Amino acid sequence: MVFKKKDNNDGALISGETEAWNVAEGFVKLKILRLLIQLDRYEIIAQFGTEEMDQDLGLNEIDIAKKRIEGLQRFVATLKQLIGNVQFALKKDGIKSIKNYKERIKEVENVMDGIFEYQENQVTHDQTININDNLFRKCFTILKQIKDEINTPMNKAGLIFKESDGLDLDKMMDDYIHGG
Repeated sequence: MVFKKKDNNDGALISGETEAWNVAEGFVKLKILRLLIQLDRYEIIAQFGTEEMDQDLGLNEIDIAKKRIEGLQRFVATLKQLIGNVQFALKKDGIKSIKNYKERIKEVENVMDGIFEYQENQVTHDQTININDNLFRKCFTILKQIKDEINTPMNKAGLIFKESDGLDLDKMMDDYIHGG
């Protein structure tokens, strides 16, 4: 924004520039992009117990089961956090979607206690964790659908791709190649 102001002494114009302090880019990177990346990680961990194939070499079945359960729990918490961070910016139809997502997440949370059973032998201290695969898969599928679908209302609100008349694919590729 350019402004001009009269100097009271000699009537000369003083001009300068000011810009509104805008944290949108930082907000999107920290409060949206970071969570989207975490969701991808938690999705993999909930499925396999680790992010990389060779990470599970030294883990026993109990450790893998614990990581899968924690991955699913973090999947829920991160989805809720993402929804909280974007709902203010969404358009009318996006807000409807968000309400639907919140309801579906709440349904998952209501049954999450049933996805596993932990037991420990009081004498030998042997531990077992039995995952209810059917319920776990249903919860996981619902959360994955929400994760996949939430991109649409976020994009319509301009939170992923800038709203414009068209996409310049050549410019996007050039920016990508040159780290922009």
